[in-house]
Amino acid sequence: MNAKNQLGALPLALTCTALYIVLAGTAGYLTSTRPPPTAAALLPTITTTTTQPTTTQPTTNAPTTTQPTTTTTLPPDLQRVEAPGGLTTAIPANWTVTTGTVATTLVATDPTSPRRELRLGGAPVTDPATPLLDRITRAAADREREPGHRRVTLTATTIRDHPAVTWEFDENTPSGPKRVATAFWESAGVEYVLYSAGPPEEWDLTRSRLSSMVDRSTP
Repeated sequence: MNAKNQLGALPLALTCTALYIVLAGTAGYLTSTRPPPTAAALLPTITTTTTQPTTTQPTTNAPTTTQPTTTTTLPPDLQRVEAPGGLTTAIPANWTVTTGTVATTLVATDPTSPRRELRLGGAPVTDPATPLLDRITRAAADREREPGHRRVTLTATTIRDHPAVTWEFDENTPSGPKRVATAFWESAGVEYVLYSAGPPEEWDLTRSRLSSMVDRSTP
């Protein structure tokens, strides 16, 4: 059974897993200038006729405010993708994106190496009575019964205040050994997953890809 078929046999926690949205906010304002009042001009009294002083009232310029402008851009080496379940994120620009073995998954691969792979997607939670951590722990235990699969970490966390789980593991595949980093979170009855795999010797890069996808993802 190859790696994709193994993942396709499990719930979303295993079938759909795999960049920084640059938010540039600028705000400016114009302060109001209030000129000092002009002193009253008094005319001299001539015989019995008196000219009343004339006062020039100061003028006030209403303050002008420029509303902040938010610009959403991506670095040129990233592309935005929309995955099933309403998930959006960013991945390397030159990677090839295809539909996974199930409709709830997109798969992105590095054209220079099949061992570098991202998966991403979302699907309705089928067992809402079971907490996300319990569902992922159960899925991990099932995978660990298979040869060549070893858990590295499995930890409860949060992603944008949503309950989340990170799971890292090693596995053997036909293309060679891989180390995988995944992130799962639940929002509005949908379970989302991002997955990043690569050669064990590229572990730091593999994890950074996952972190980038999480940071740039919605919801």
